[in-house]
Amino acid sequence: MKSAITELDGKTVVVVGLAQTGVALAKFCAKRGARVIVTDGKAAEQLAAPIQQLDGVPVRYELGGMDMTTFLAADLVVMSPGVPTLSEIRAAQGHGIPVLAEIELAYRFLHPEATVLAITGTNGKSTTTALTGKLCEHSGRPTFCGGNLGNMPMIDAVEHPANAPGGLIVVEVAAFMLEHCDTFRAKTGVLTNITEDHLDRFGTLERYAEIKGRIWDFQRSDDLAIANAADPWVMRETAGIPSQLYRFDSRPGADASLDRGAFVSADRKELVLRLPESEERFPVDDLVIVGNHNLENAMCAYLATRGIGLPSSAVRAGARAYRPLPHRMELVGDKAGIYFYDDSKGTNVASVAASVRGFPRPLVLIAGGVDKGGSYTPMLEALDGVCKGIVLIGKAAPLIRDAALAHGASYPLIDATDMFDAVQRATELCTTGDAVVLSPACASYDMFQNFGHRGRVFREAVSAVGASRLD
Repeated sequence: MKSAITELDGKTVVVVGLAQTGVALAKFCAKRGARVIVTDGKAAEQLAAPIQQLDGVPVRYELGGMDMTTFLAADLVVMSPGVPTLSEIRAAQGHGIPVLAEIELAYRFLHPEATVLAITGTNGKSTTTALTGKLCEHSGRPTFCGGNLGNMPMIDAVEHPANAPGGLIVVEVAAFMLEHCDTFRAKTGVLTNITEDHLDRFGTLERYAEIKGRIWDFQRSDDLAIANAADPWVMRETAGIPSQLYRFDSRPGADASLDRGAFVSADRKELVLRLPESEERFPVDDLVIVGNHNLENAMCAYLATRGIGLPSSAVRAGARAYRPLPHRMELVGDKAGIYFYDDSKGTNVASVAASVRGFPRPLVLIAGGVDKGGSYTPMLEALDGVCKGIVLIGKAAPLIRDAALAHGASYPLIDATDMFDAVQRATELCTTGDAVVLSPACASYDMFQNFGHRGRVFREAVSAVGASRLD
């Protein structure tokens, strides 16, 4: 049951973080009569663009640092994704002041008869969210698709046509978002996988997994939990959940152990859904996305939508209409038979390993940025036999170099000063039929605004070496 803050008129609301979500939160709260204070550790000159977006909105700014007095005088504190649990946050909580994630505040303003489908996981959650959204759109029901995906925070769903009886609200949720939730409930909650990521924030993989598992904490007995049967950390989080468990498993022979869920047919040509009343088959050829990890993403999306009763015809039509998201192993250029792939969304080791394992052509990898903790070994193992060199960028370059040398890498390890230098050096290592792949295995904010900005600069660098742009 939704509790506490559901009325903002006259309340003092502190919005922490002035990125895209912070702007949306400030507008939302101010429109509902709140006294809004926006605070961010960055100085005003670094936040010119979001401040401009709030022109005319009655908000007060506290930038360049946090003021403990402001937090302790608030009626509500709302966190943008990625903001760490600051001492001011802990102090506010200690004084009984509600501290909510953006998705928690949004959830409290949703119509009780709108259906929330939420997807989390270390890797695959963006593709799974976007594909699920496309399947929902083809059902003909009003559909919102956003959250941590793209440029539509979940708070925008409140005024979307999908926030109504029969509406479908599909959201990608990150661990940062789940950390400050206490009622957020998804009718369908998907956990794609759990691998080492954000250990700089959560400290241990166990703690990170616990936060991810909150996707199911507030579900009811008639809700659906969709879990990766091959991931022991995911399955550990299913213990004691209140909802109905559906497992997906792409391993050969998985059908023998699945009573409810999804698997791949023996000939790898169909995705098979084992539902309580039926067994359904969907051709893999409906999908333009390729790779075993994308079969798993599709199984999640199919289970999420068929599990709430969307027609199988809508699932197939949506699958055929879906196109990959930007910056996810996206072919963006070619030059004399050398192909350039933008996988800037590969922000952790497991994601890169899944993308490059069994890559269909020799590749030179561009990797580096802000290290997230954990080992680079899974990525290096996946590169064995296919990698012709690694070009290193950003703060993590020395760490990746040391890991590659310890792994016994015999290919070149080259440092680059920026993305343009990296693309030039990577291209020089290639011959006809090879690929240059930007898949950094790191966060972007040492050199770029975000992974999207990193991908855009990569494309500019691809053009600079004389490649034909495919976008």
